[in-house]
Amino acid sequence: MRRLALLLWLGGGLATAHAADTIEGYWQDTERRILYSPDAPPGYVYGGWTEVDQQQTYPAAKQIRRSGRGYELVDLLYDDEEQIKVVHAGDGGIDFVRTNRLSGCATSHSCVLDQADALFCTLETRCPQAGTEQVLWRGEERYARRVSCERDGKRQQQGIPVRCR
Repeated sequence: MRRLALLLWLGGGLATAHAADTIEGYWQDTERRILYSPDAPPGYVYGGWTEVDQQQTYPAAKQIRRSGRGYELVDLLYDDEEQIKVVHAGDGGIDFVRTNRLSGCATSHSCVLDQADALFCTLETRCPQAGTEQVLWRGEERYARRVSCERDGKRQQQGIPVRCR
């Protein structure tokens, strides 16, 4: 029995260590910075990092999980109004596009595992305007690995409430 318990404990440790070496898991944004936006808040300093309150009701929380030979991503803040398409993914990073079905605006995300518990993403939002696609926003986000994140309620104007721990 002791041997079985030791094997289970060691196996759990190896699984945790393996997951820490990949993008697989739950992620919550910790910092953001705007690099370009025609609608930046007044007094905003471009390129400055802004910390995100970790107790917020609507975090930009994501779950990345293995699916077949690749990865899939669930953006917990959004529902069916946003379509997610994984463009490329591997243990060390993921590129995906989130497209709003109503507006046609699409945000491209390119994320890399910065450390075992940190994910760094560059983002660019493009929207259809007057027959062309215009860049509306560019920025960067940092995410921290979480034990779990789950939706906590129904969709509101800001998105779906999420709780991470």
